[in-house]
Parts: sequence; structure tokens; C-alpha cells
Amino acid sequence: ANEVNAYIEDDWKISDKFRMNAGFHGSLFNIGGKTNLGWSPRLSLSYRPDEDWAVKFAYARTTQYVHQLSQSYLALPTDQWIPISGKLKPETADKISVGGYWESPDKTYAVSVEGYYKWMDNLVEYKDEYYLRPPLDLWNAQLCSGKGTAKGVDFKIEKVFGKVTGHISYSLAWADRTFADKNGGRTFPAKFDNRHTINIMVNWKISDKVQVNASWVGHSGNRFTLLNQVWDDPDFETTDWFGAGESPLRTGINSYKLPFYHRLDLSCTVKNKRGYWTFGLYNAYCHMNTVAVKRGTQDIAVSKPGEYYITSEPVFKRVKLLPVIPSISYTWLF
Repeated sequence: ANEVNAYIEDDWKISDKFRMNAGFHGSLFNIGGKTNLGWSPRLSLSYRPDEDWAVKFAYARTTQYVHQLSQSYLALPTDQWIPISGKLKPETADKISVGGYWESPDKTYAVSVEGYYKWMDNLVEYKDEYYLRPPLDLWNAQLCSGKGTAKGVDFKIEKVFGKVTGHISYSLAWADRTFADKNGGRTFPAKFDNRHTINIMVNWKISDKVQVNASWVGHSGNRFTLLNQVWDDPDFETTDWFGAGESPLRTGINSYKLPFYHRLDLSCTVKNKRGYWTFGLYNAYCHMNTVAVKRGTQDIAVSKPGEYYITSEPVFKRVKLLPVIPSISYTWLF
């Protein structure tokens, strides 16, 4: 595969209150004797009625020639990145946004609110039941392409200067996907369709050599495909955890929202003459976030007059990962 890129960018001062910035990115991607051409323009306009306030509008398009394929509800190193080939086309995303921004007269604090809408084409995912296809099929016969949208509003309050800096931000967002060969062609929520997201970050510069950082993140749980129904098969019996004679029935992709996710990360940086040490705590208060839900069984003791036996009933169990993780590293500057 070969890729060629070209960039053009310019900025214009239309008046004392209006500015415009425009850019253009052109690219060529060649693979397997096929050349794809990508056009990625962008434009931004800003209006500053006075020194402390600004209103901005922006449009941008991005083009991507490599697709990420995930077979899991988690982002893992085993996820594949594949270049476009065969009938696959480059992924494109168009985004428009408009926002208002305020800075305090002493430039210490900043407040912003921004709304956006993004539409994406040629997204790539595995087809439903792709693992049932004949093993001699071409690998890309397991894939399908579709569309997606994302929209939301972001709020942010930031302290820029001083020994203690940081910000508080909140996002209200929606994201969905539509694939002709997935979910019966019906639109479904994206995996990261997190309705509410809160970020709090604090940086404390104790001295020129020591700095402490704290970051807390909380967001609505990721979307998850929960197999909440089964059907009895009279012809064969399975031995997996769904139970003998039962097979899972998928009712919809990403139909279940996991519990609220939150964690606190702490770090301390200590500089010396040749570099700096970094000490960290991931998930400092050891909150075991739920990353998935699985169907299982639990044993129940039944006691009746003259008899006692053990039976089982189906239950849903939460899968939790990543407790508190300490870390230490040294960076040598030369």
C-alpha cells in the first residue's frame, strides 16, 4: 500500500471582528492496483464581538483508508486494522459545529459551549453471524459497510493559569449506526453511545520539580448486546453455559446499556537534572466497573417436606475488570 498527501491552509482577517480559516487535504491511496482519491476540505469562521467573547462555526471532512475491526465488546490489542480492499471504500466523516467561548479579563478562566453534528459513510463492521460463513469464503465477505451519525453538546469550564489549573466538562451526546446487513437493516446505538459524560481534571504545580495530577471520569455505560432470551431446541442438546437444549436468541444489537462507569486516576511527576519520574494510580479507589453482562446459572437448594434437592435457575452476571493499578516510570531526556 502507498499513500500520498498534500495540504493547503490559509487564514484571513476579514475585519477586526471576523476571521476565516480554510484548509484542504488531498490524498491518494493505492493498494492492489487500485487507487483511491480523498478530498478533505475544512472551514472555520470566528466572530469576536469584544475581547472576551467569541462565536465560532466550523466544518471539516476527514478520510480514512484503514478500518478497525473488533470481535469483542472491549478494545483489545487483538483488534485488527485492515486497509480498504475489494468493494470497501474509504471511510469519510463530515462534521459541523458551532460554539460560544468566553475568557475572563485576566485570561485565568475560560468557559465554552459547543454543539456538533457528524455523519459518517462507509463504516465497516462484521456481518451478523459472520462466523457461520463457509471457511473458504474471502475474508472480506464477512464484512459489511454502513453509515453512522453522532451529535451532542459539550460544556467546559477551565482554569488556565496559576499553580492550580484544571477543568470541568460535561457532554450530552448520541451516536448510532445503520448497516443493511446488520440488525435487519434497523438503526442501532453505537457501542460508545454514552449519553452523559463528565470529566474533572486538576493539576497542582507544587514546585518547579514536583507536580500532582488528578483526573476523574464518569459516563453512561457503553452499549452491549445482551442475549436475554433463549429458545428450546428439541433436536439437539448443547453443553455450553446457556443450558442443555437452549440456544441464545439475539433481539437487537447494543440493546442493553451497562451501568454508569467511573474511576479516578492519580499521578505525581518529579523532575531531576536528567529527566523525570512519574508515579501513578489507575482507578485509585478500585471501583470495579462492569464491562459486560453474561448469562449463567446459579444453584438453589429446594427443601420440601420429605425431600431436599438442588436445582438451578438462569441469572445474569456482571463481568468486571481492572482494579487499582499502580505504575512507575522514568523518562530520560537527552
